[in-house]
Order: sequence, then structure tokens, then C-alpha cells
Amino acid sequence: MMKKITKASISFLCAAAIMLPDHSIGTAAARTNSGTHVIINNQDLAPQDVLIKNNQIFISFTEAKALDNLTFQWNHAAKQVTAKGKDTRLLLTINKTTALKNGKAVKLNTAPFIYDGKTMIPLRFVTETMGGSVTWNPSTQTAYITKASSYLTSDLLSDELSVARNAAINLPRVSLLPKINTPTYETSSIQYYFPKKVHDQFFEKNNNAISYFEISGHTAYLKWQGLITNTASTQKQLYFINGTITNEIGTRPSVKDYTFAAFRWMPHIGSTGYSLIHKDNWNDVVFKETEVDSNNAKPNYIIVQIPEEE
Repeated sequence: MMKKITKASISFLCAAAIMLPDHSIGTAAARTNSGTHVIINNQDLAPQDVLIKNNQIFISFTEAKALDNLTFQWNHAAKQVTAKGKDTRLLLTINKTTALKNGKAVKLNTAPFIYDGKTMIPLRFVTETMGGSVTWNPSTQTAYITKASSYLTSDLLSDELSVARNAAINLPRVSLLPKINTPTYETSSIQYYFPKKVHDQFFEKNNNAISYFEISGHTAYLKWQGLITNTASTQKQLYFINGTITNEIGTRPSVKDYTFAAFRWMPHIGSTGYSLIHKDNWNDVVFKETEVDSNNAKPNYIIVQIPEEE
């Protein structure tokens, strides 16, 4: 069962679920290597930016920038680091458990410290002070920290279908699946499939990997994944996939009678192909191409309006 843990229960999560079993680590600081992972707004933190100490997860303070477009200043004499964002100004002092948020004192459960030249802060402090949410996947030992930007949350409510869909594919993503399928290689062409006139569920096809997401709140939850082989298939459920689906994780959605709005993004030419497809015509569909105006578009806004869908 997928469980999103919001601000109200962050303290419980960080004190319990995110703390590692006692047998897995001593009290000294240790790099996580391939064990515990932290992903902030779809950015997977490097091992050197994640640290385990006293069974707590710490991250490099500068990696919290993805939550609020933070910029940082370091005062060497005072041993203080200042982070400025759109809605937040934080002042932390090394080895002190009191910090300032927008001029008001806040307490840290553990003081920030320097490790290998980086200011390390507890994960709990990031989620509580930056207004984010954390979801813990025990199977993959991954903590997902999410906070959708204001423009994404606003666009997700747009009456213009293409705007809402663009917001959907750019939302922070979370997975509680027991593992993740990785494409054999990244491709420059990514395809999206939305049920007709729907924006809050979609398939994403990246080379030989296909994923299915559902939107809840301001987060895209990965519900199912599979890998696509070149072997011909007679399966009818995902009729738009020309091949056999293997290595399935999660529950495949039942969409065999859906009409889909399909989009094929080709960044090398700045163009999106689009079409409406159905199981009766999917093999004969011709994608219409349209350029995406990079000067006016928001980052990664590549879904276009389909005239036939209106």
C-alpha cells in the first residue's frame, strides 16, 4: 500500500521509518554507498551527499536547493551558512541546534556539522522547514523528498489540458514499488500516453522501459513498470506497445478500451509529435509534428494541445 507522509507525521517518520536498524550502522558517520538513497524533487543525491550518523539520515545542505531554488552564502568566521529562497531564508550555525527561519528561531534535533567540507543537516529539518513531504520506500531504502513548485501546482489545475498535462509529467515522482526498471540506454525520444481528456494519469515510454503514473495531490506516484522486448505480442491491453512486456512490477492498469492522446518528444529538433490513438487504428497512426517554442515554454513543457481532442 502506498502511503504519503505529510508534514503532520514527518516527526514520526524521521524518528522511526527513516532511522536504520541498529545492526546496520554504528554511531560514527558513514557514507551510504549503495544502501540508503535520497531523491529530492526527482534529483537523486550522490552518495557523497548522503550520510548516516547515529541511525539518522543527513544530507548536504546545498542539495536542499531543489526544494526552493535556494542560493547559499558561507560565513567562515561565524561558521554560519545562509540559504535564501523564494519563500524561505535560513541561517544555520555549525554545531548549534538553534537556527533562524525567516528571522524566527527554530530547533534542530541534531546540530549541523561539517563532513568532508560539506555542511550536513538532518533530513527531518529539511522536510519540516522547507514545507516538503517525505515518502519512505523500505524495499529500496529510498527517501523521496517532494515539494512541487508553485507554477506546477497552479498549472495542474488549469482548464487547458496541455498545461495540466505538462505539469503532471514534471511533478515530483515517488515510487513504493519493490524495485525500479532502468532502460537499457537513455533515448532522445520519450513518449507519453494520456487517456483522452485526462491529465492525472499517464504512461511514459523511455526506450525499452514503460512506466505508469497516477497523480495524487502534487505528486506523481509510480504504480507500474515493465520492460519491452522486440518479440511480437498478441496482448491487447496495452495495444499501443509493439512488443512483449516483461519484468513487470506493480499492477498493470486496465486500459484496453481507452483512446489515448499520444505525444512523442524529440529534443534534438525541438518538436513534439501528437495524435489520438485507439486499439482499432493504433498501428496506422501518423504523428503530426509541431515545434515547441523554447523561448516561451517552461522547462520540460513539451505536451501540446490536440485539436481533435477539444
